[in-house]
Order: sequence, then structure tokens, then C-alpha cells
Amino acid sequence: MNNVAIYSFSFNNPERVRRMNHRFETVGYPIHWVAPVLTTDPRVPPTVPERRTHAIMLNHLDMLHEFLSSSATYGIFCEDDIYIRRDFDTLLRHAIVSYETLNLDVMLLGYLMTYVPYKPQVSADHTLLAAPLAVLSYDDSLWGSQMYLVNKVAARKLLATFSDHTTLPMPFSPDWTITKFGKRAIVYPMLAVEE
Repeated sequence: MNNVAIYSFSFNNPERVRRMNHRFETVGYPIHWVAPVLTTDPRVPPTVPERRTHAIMLNHLDMLHEFLSSSATYGIFCEDDIYIRRDFDTLLRHAIVSYETLNLDVMLLGYLMTYVPYKPQVSADHTLLAAPLAVLSYDDSLWGSQMYLVNKVAARKLLATFSDHTTLPMPFSPDWTITKFGKRAIVYPMLAVEE
């Protein structure tokens, strides 16, 4: 799908980069790698107790900036240690239709969850027919930013909200900022899981 760009970053781990490139090339998508933000980056305040977490969030903001300068309509942002589904392209197409239909800001395609998000109830006399993905709202107890989808309108809103990180509450982490932002939903089953 040529209107999608995928972004990631890696803290100088060439083996993870190699594995991720292979996984995404297998399903027809190149990854755009953004330079890692180190804890020594001048944007990371020296007084922040969780300097690495802060740097990771800044990397997410850098990925959003890169996406805005691209010609892609949708950006997918992911960690450098995920597995993706073999039917990634097919399910991504369904996810994007749902994203647009629901007018979402953020759609999580990979996340951490300790519970089943829904349980279909059917009797023996019926067959459950459903789209390949369930799209569900979620509360703040859901954790993880393994993979998420935004469009350019949402990317601009995220950057406007989180770029001045000196005035935001801590922790300054994508798990507590980006994934909790605006109108949001998850897809189930996930398109990506952490290694």
C-alpha cells in the first residue's frame, strides 16, 4: 500500500534492524529508520529521572515529524522488536478503513494486554460472522506502544500537544501520552506483538 509509511528507531542494535527490515520486506513494506535520541541529547532535561524514557518519547515525536514531511497519508510507528502477522497488508487495509470510518486520532495495532478485550456471545444455533478485525475502545490501563497508526491530521495534533515536553506531566512516555491521546481504539487481534 503506497500511501503508508512505516517508521521505527533502534538504539544502535543492528541485529534488531536486520530482523525488522526482513519482517517488513517480507510483507512488502520498507521501514524508515529515524536516528535514535540518546539520553545525552540536549532536548532531554538533565533533571529528568527517567532519561531513557524521555529520549524514547522524543524519538516518537521525531518519527511523527518525519512522517509529516513524507508523501504518505498514514504513518505506522513501531518499536524495533516486534513480530508482524503474515497477513499484515490485508489486515492493515481493514484497519485503515475502520480508522477513517471512526474518525480516530490513534489506532493501536500492537500493545500489551493482560485480559481478553471482548468475548463474543453466541448460542449453538447461530454463527458469528465478523470482519477480520474487531475495533475496540480501551481505557488507560492498556499499556504499550509496540505499533500504532495515525494520519497527518492526528500527527499534527500530537506534535502540537506534546512538543513542549518541559510543561507536560511525567512520565513523558509514548505509553502515557500518544496511546492515551484523543479518539483512540485498538484492533483485535493485533497486527504486531513484542518479541
